[in-house]
Amino acid sequence: MLKKFLNSNRLVGDVKSFSLEERIFNTFCIIAFVAMLVEVPFNYMIGLTIPAMLCLFGVFISVFLYYLSRFKRKSKFAIQLFCVVCHLLFTVNYFFNSGISGPNLLLFCLAFLLIVTIVSIKEFKFWVPINLILVLGILIYEFVNPHAAPNVYISEESKFIDFGITYFVTVLLTYFAISYIRKNYDYERCAVLKRNAEIEEQNARILAQKDEMERLDAEKNKLLSLVSHDLRAPLNSIQGYLEILADSDLDEAERMQLKKHLLQITKDTSEMLNNVLTWSKTQLEGSKANLTKLNLAHILKNGLSIEKNISQRKGVELTVGFAEELHIMADVNMIHLVLRNLVNNAIKFTPAGGLVKVSAEVIDEECVVSIIDNGIGVKESEQEKLFALKASSTYGTNNEKGVGLGLMLCKEFTELQGGKIWYKPNPDQGSSFYLSFKLFIN
Repeated sequence: MLKKFLNSNRLVGDVKSFSLEERIFNTFCIIAFVAMLVEVPFNYMIGLTIPAMLCLFGVFISVFLYYLSRFKRKSKFAIQLFCVVCHLLFTVNYFFNSGISGPNLLLFCLAFLLIVTIVSIKEFKFWVPINLILVLGILIYEFVNPHAAPNVYISEESKFIDFGITYFVTVLLTYFAISYIRKNYDYERCAVLKRNAEIEEQNARILAQKDEMERLDAEKNKLLSLVSHDLRAPLNSIQGYLEILADSDLDEAERMQLKKHLLQITKDTSEMLNNVLTWSKTQLEGSKANLTKLNLAHILKNGLSIEKNISQRKGVELTVGFAEELHIMADVNMIHLVLRNLVNNAIKFTPAGGLVKVSAEVIDEECVVSIIDNGIGVKESEQEKLFALKASSTYGTNNEKGVGLGLMLCKEFTELQGGKIWYKPNPDQGSSFYLSFKLFIN
């Protein structure tokens, strides 16, 4: 209870405004005030009149020093004044309180402890020698003049009481001084450990950001290299076909064949540019999913109309099967892009006469969408890096061209919606891609 009382910021000062030395000194002033106030009647009752008067003087001095330090914020002056008055009082008390036969050396030890605790390093070099020289001088003087400090105790009982009270005060002040030092040490140690942990965490974040920036920079360079190459090739082809159409005499069948080639090249280039622009936007502006309640049936019906036309022209059967009232939490634009890319890829890598099946079912309170085809599948060596930016272009069964960015966008956009995407090879032939989204629950 006493420790809690003395730890009150209003009494000894808060940690931010007062130094450790100032708080120890303020605590000492409070304890000294109480201890000497108690010692005044005790000393008087056991016949130690002058020590009682010295204690009374010490009561007023401790109040004055506390006022200077705590409220006037003149701690440095108060501590210097304490060192002077303390040694003077203890010296006078030594000769009027039985000298070596009294508890006076305990008081000088207490003064030494407080000097070590509260004075600055510069002042420490002055006051410690003063304390040691003063005690040594007093002892020598009493040794040479034994009657200079007569025994003033009226009985053995009074001597025991005086020693007991002095010891109690000394131990109490020592305890609080060391307690404050240990508490401050623990506080500083915890602060250092916390700061070190914050620095390590910050360094880890910086290293992670550095690695991420290097990865993104490498992907950007790789993408620019691919785009520059893959844009040049189709544009050269388009230019060549147009020159043939303009300068050559072709029959209708040859013209139709060239137009089909031009249309396919234009579609491939358009798809590539759409994916590149989408990826660039996410890297520059960042993406945030706007999750809303969506009817998956409407998404699949309305979002795959273009892919159905593509599959019909290629001769690939595209089937879509799902429950009519299946609601999920997703971003409408992101899920459209993901589904179109996955279905378009399935059609691209499935030859004429093949099958692409899109279905949805509820598994463990999640909606799992599957896109399964019986096309050429994915080589085992490429499956681990399937959702990363590829180092080269990919070609479908009809030489449809892609820059290899679509699956990376699918993964990024699916995870932004809180979903998952994964791949499984079919046992016989083809590929299976799966998406999982949270169900909408009323």
